[in-house]
Amino acid sequence: MTDLEKKEDSLNSDHDEARVESQTIDQNHGEALHRVYNIWTATLYQVLMMASWTCNVVLYDTVFTVGGPMMLIYSTAFTKYLAPNNARRVLSYIIGWIVFLAEVATSAGCAMNNAQLVGGLVNLTHPDFAITNWFTWIVYTIFLLLSIPFSMSQKHLPAISVIGGVITLAGFFAWAVAFLAMAPKMSVQFVFTELINSSGYTNVGWVGIMSFYTPVYALYGTDGILHLAEEMKDPATNAPKAMIWAMLASGASSLAGAIVLGFTAGNWEQYITADSPLIAWWVDTLDSVAGGSALIVLVIIALNFLIVVSINTAASRVTWSMAKDNAFPFSNRLVKINKRLQTPLNAIFTTIGFQIVIGLVVFGSQNAFQTIVSLGGVAIQIGYFVPVVLLLLKGRSVLPADRAYNLGRFGYAINTGAVCWAALIITMLCFPLVFPITSSNLLEMNWSIAVFAAAVLLVLVDWIFRARFHYQDEISS
Repeated sequence: MTDLEKKEDSLNSDHDEARVESQTIDQNHGEALHRVYNIWTATLYQVLMMASWTCNVVLYDTVFTVGGPMMLIYSTAFTKYLAPNNARRVLSYIIGWIVFLAEVATSAGCAMNNAQLVGGLVNLTHPDFAITNWFTWIVYTIFLLLSIPFSMSQKHLPAISVIGGVITLAGFFAWAVAFLAMAPKMSVQFVFTELINSSGYTNVGWVGIMSFYTPVYALYGTDGILHLAEEMKDPATNAPKAMIWAMLASGASSLAGAIVLGFTAGNWEQYITADSPLIAWWVDTLDSVAGGSALIVLVIIALNFLIVVSINTAASRVTWSMAKDNAFPFSNRLVKINKRLQTPLNAIFTTIGFQIVIGLVVFGSQNAFQTIVSLGGVAIQIGYFVPVVLLLLKGRSVLPADRAYNLGRFGYAINTGAVCWAALIITMLCFPLVFPITSSNLLEMNWSIAVFAAAVLLVLVDWIFRARFHYQDEISS
């Protein structure tokens, strides 16, 4: 073969590899998704999804309700392969729905937080304006609807991930430097040794467990990139790498953020009684209504919005993937991909619709944000819990021998620890943040388990009367 022929053959081979790498074809429907994420954009996507340090900040009042800074510092798809044959379809169907619920609840939590912050900023500058539940729900819905254009074009999603990841890390440094420079400093003893408990719970051990509420919130986006695996280059290797690198970056910023929060907490006893503790803290620390409001808008609200965009992207891919198995009514419409935008538009619209409905919880609870956060947490942990339990029951020998990452001899210990941790967190997230709940503070109740149970009941009804006749996971089919 001549050098020219060898070069031509090499170019043809490279072209074929690029073509295979650039698209994922759904065998059932012939739809394609381009692979637009590399290891770096995937990592920044994960950093944005987790935004760990901001979770400490937006839950400022929760930190000082259960534990204080001291406690803050110290503190799926595989189901169908692992479940018994006679329960495989129904379990994979239910877990698919639970993962979907987890995604939409997490996005809804960020949008609700933004709506409440906007209401707080409006009330700060216009004290006579009444912030009603309708106002909060409408602003919440507007944030969700505004996210749609940003989720529609697949080729722009990596750029959004880069922008969001940079804002996450740069925003942390901007906040930390400003607060360390301007806030009165709390003592080392206060930050690292003083237990603060205004929750009403009397058992110190349980207060310590309840203090996990804030750091666990930061872990909600841990698996986000997995839902975009079909849009990644070499996902078997790069997806776990992105998760690990993002976890290291987010963990470092979260720990540092918790320490900064402790030292700059200011007059926390006064702030947590305010209508919006975060706004009161930031405005007072920066000694400027305009400065505090601007920083909240540019960092917290902007990040929340970009997180909503990213989570909705992941949630729409969950919807699209489930629709390929006929999990939903009108699945034939949800699997459609817009050829020009390379995006499952109907799946995006569906996820937004579900979140608008979830937002109605604001009419039944003063703690709508915390309720939605707990709902997402319960769903996420159950989505993790069931596959790992099934793996332990069936044995790790069922895992692919040629997998990119192997836990080896530590596999069973790590899986057992994960199951115990998930069970603990599920239990914790079902409890209200304050105790006791009486007729006078009924609106403080954590309704997440009731909402979750109602959702699972509806899924089971759908399974009995419709889905069991149509749903076909790839193993069963």
